[in-house]
Amino acid sequence: MAYVFILKFITKTKTERSSFIMRAIILLFLIFFFDFRECSHTFVGTSVMRPLVYKTNATYSALTFRKRIEFMNYTIPKSGNSVIQGILAYDRTRSGATANVTEGGIGYNKVKIRMKSDRGNEINYEIYIYA
Repeated sequence: MAYVFILKFITKTKTERSSFIMRAIILLFLIFFFDFRECSHTFVGTSVMRPLVYKTNATYSALTFRKRIEFMNYTIPKSGNSVIQGILAYDRTRSGATANVTEGGIGYNKVKIRMKSDRGNEINYEIYIYA
């Protein structure tokens, strides 16, 4: 297979070879320099026609060669007899971090969100809570 490729490359004219090389360089540039990452946004419940009761930026620095795990707690004050209707955790860095609701959540007046980074990456979430 590789021999066929080499023979085709050798038999081309000089302009065809330079055109081929330029295309190969552009392809390598696209592959290596554009960063396609998975992101993990968490949407729970609904935010439609619900008041925003809490918004925060949860930012934690990276740990070298380690995954970082952080928790964010929020409790709706007792004075407002409302419960959580929607939670949005938006990954701002698209680094592959994850956010999960571990306690409370929809239908409760409190929530605990666990954020876990990818190995060697930071955590940067924008968190919205609707009641």
